Amino acid sequence: MNPWRRKPAAAPGPQSSPADRHSLVPNAGVAASGLRSIAASGSIGAVTTGDYSPLTVSVYPPAPAPTALASLPAAPSKLSGRDTEVEQVLSALRPPAMSPHRDAYYSGAGPIAAPAADDVVAPVLVTSVAGLAGVGKTALALACGHAATEAGWFSGSLFIDLRGYDESPVQPGQALEALLRALGVDPAGVPAPAEERAALYRSALEDRADQGQRLLIVADNAASADQVRLLLPGSHRHQVLITSRHTLPTLNARLVDLAVLSPKAAVALLRHALQQANPTDQRVLEAGDGVEELAGLCGYLPLALHISAALLILEPDQTVAELAAELATARSRLSLLDDGERAVRASFDLSYRRLPLDHAELFRLLALNPGPDIGLEAVAVLAARPLPAIRTMLRALVQAHLLDCVNRRWSMHDLVRDYATELVHDTQQAAGNGARGEDAPGVAGTHAQARNRLLEHYTTTALAASAHLTTRAHSSAPGKFADQDEALAWLDSERVNLTASVAAAATIRQQNVALQLPVILYDYLIWHGYFDDLIAVTTIACGIAHQAGALAAEAGAWNNLGIALTEASRYEEAVLAHRRAADLFASIDNHNERGKTLNGLGSALRGSGKPADALQIHQEALAVQRASGDLQEQAAVLNNLSLDHQELGNVAEACTAAEEAASLFQQLGDTTNEAKALCTAAFALQASGHSKEAQAVCERAIEAASRTLGNPRDEAAILMTCTELLTDFTPQQQITYLLQAQAACERANAHDLYAHALCAIGRAWITAGDRSQAATHLTRAASMFEDLGLISEATDVRDLLALLQS
Repeated sequence: MNPWRRKPAAAPGPQSSPADRHSLVPNAGVAASGLRSIAASGSIGAVTTGDYSPLTVSVYPPAPAPTALASLPAAPSKLSGRDTEVEQVLSALRPPAMSPHRDAYYSGAGPIAAPAADDVVAPVLVTSVAGLAGVGKTALALACGHAATEAGWFSGSLFIDLRGYDESPVQPGQALEALLRALGVDPAGVPAPAEERAALYRSALEDRADQGQRLLIVADNAASADQVRLLLPGSHRHQVLITSRHTLPTLNARLVDLAVLSPKAAVALLRHALQQANPTDQRVLEAGDGVEELAGLCGYLPLALHISAALLILEPDQTVAELAAELATARSRLSLLDDGERAVRASFDLSYRRLPLDHAELFRLLALNPGPDIGLEAVAVLAARPLPAIRTMLRALVQAHLLDCVNRRWSMHDLVRDYATELVHDTQQAAGNGARGEDAPGVAGTHAQARNRLLEHYTTTALAASAHLTTRAHSSAPGKFADQDEALAWLDSERVNLTASVAAAATIRQQNVALQLPVILYDYLIWHGYFDDLIAVTTIACGIAHQAGALAAEAGAWNNLGIALTEASRYEEAVLAHRRAADLFASIDNHNERGKTLNGLGSALRGSGKPADALQIHQEALAVQRASGDLQEQAAVLNNLSLDHQELGNVAEACTAAEEAASLFQQLGDTTNEAKALCTAAFALQASGHSKEAQAVCERAIEAASRTLGNPRDEAAILMTCTELLTDFTPQQQITYLLQAQAACERANAHDLYAHALCAIGRAWITAGDRSQAATHLTRAASMFEDLGLISEATDVRDLLALLQS
């Protein structure tokens, strides 16, 4: 019988309203064909038509909603230099091995049901990769996500870009809707409130887990914990991998901070990018050191490196060296690091715009610090804010990866610093143009005041610290620092800022700082042998004083420059500097200071191989100082006269001058210089054949050195000199004094003397008959000499080692 043929009418039965009839057909669709064919889903029971004629109903269940359970974008073709970070992420994503506690975690009971054993590590629900914009967080997440999926750890993946730093970031409710659709939930069944969507999302994930599916949810580019909190599963049977420019500590997540690449990995990235585009491109291989320079100018930041590679690809005739030169000489590296689709500045903009106003202001101010990093107290001075507020803001900037913090010092990545500096410049330029709207002139004034505050802080604090370095100032030094060690620690931590402050002050015409700070730093830089730094800051001071017409300051700067050049063995330059200083002091009739300068000039002449000229100059200097009655300077000149006489073979005169110098220093209570003068006398006595007298003088020098509170570099030199001359000492006695010298070298940060001390200890161990100890110390000495570029010394030690081991 034709199922569509009408049968004879039956007695009317109970009628249903239209609404009732519709309710019998849940999710009814369009009729498949004709008026009497109904598409339905599920069991609908009895269905009648309007005229109550019986029907045969064909039921068509709707196709399930599509899913997107393999939605990870493609992984990068190569991930350079990220082996450690990949292992960190994969170790978090890797399913935990079967253990007595595994079922408690994966049954939904959660960690409360697991015994509280110390060796039980709960499965990781969330892994958060954080780092600076452009550092490669998404690339790492995708590489790890694909690797974990291919390893069979997950049966599927969900991916969503939260666009957390865009002007219109994805809201949690929008993200949940997208994820629910990817899970196959009918859009019509997705509730509107975000919390209800989250509940449905967690339930859908649990349904998948009950079916044996384990999913990886990748939430890329999150701006905050709040943006991802509703996306977390309700149990540990799935896992979430988040990337963010912010560290997200409140998610109870495994945190992985991503730093810039190593130089080697950066070069590998450039090479791969160029050869991926053109396998015959050999520019990176042919560039030599130029490619390392280019990588450094990119700050080893993957985004900048990829942009540089794109620029080279777009211009096949440009060499790596040419692009590096463009970046090195550009007024703005950030303007060049733009390939039309990606730009480093635009990427930083997104992070900067999310900062609160006070955090943004501090970020700009930090670019005014002249050195590469800054301490907490200096930040507070710079911002003119109390320390608690500063700590909070610094913590937030570190969390946003716009600052790094190492050993309680804060720094910026090179390109981030360029960006912050441009913001300062733009503000100042806007102020010069009379800009309105952001009170640009007022902001620019704030920047100038902040810079001045900081430079003054560095100058006054350096003065307080330097007061602890002289032997006569320990008991009366200002109270900023408790003792010499604390003062030296501050000077060590701030050295680069202090020397850079001189150049910064000169640039903005802060003459007082530019002239005073080199003088304040003189003792410290001499102490630690930072002669290149001393040369740099005193050269600036010479120029500033000359421009200001400050003759006395200029003369003092030239004299200090001559001393620094002599210490650096640049004798010809030192002679010129001292002659300039002597002429300036003569022009202002300052004979005592001229005498000091003549003393330095004589030392430079002796160093340049002219001992007769040095002797003549030193005799003139001695006459000047005797006329002025300056005993300290008389003693210093006499010590130099002794060295001149030794060079010329005048042994008796050398002994007399050195003994007189030592006597004067003893009279003045200057134990350090007394010991140095005694060493000079001991050398003279040794040269004259009076070995016993020389050794007696050495013992006096060691005793004087033991009483000194001065420069540990001098202490080390005295001990090493005396140990060399004291031939009656046993090897063990020599080693004892040399170990003291080694410790003094370490305190003075005197790497060259430290290497010489190691060498001397090695020789002493040879005499003592312990070849193993000798080889250990000589090997260290050779390595240090090589690191310092002292190749001749290193070769001598290597030759000695070869003989020792033959």
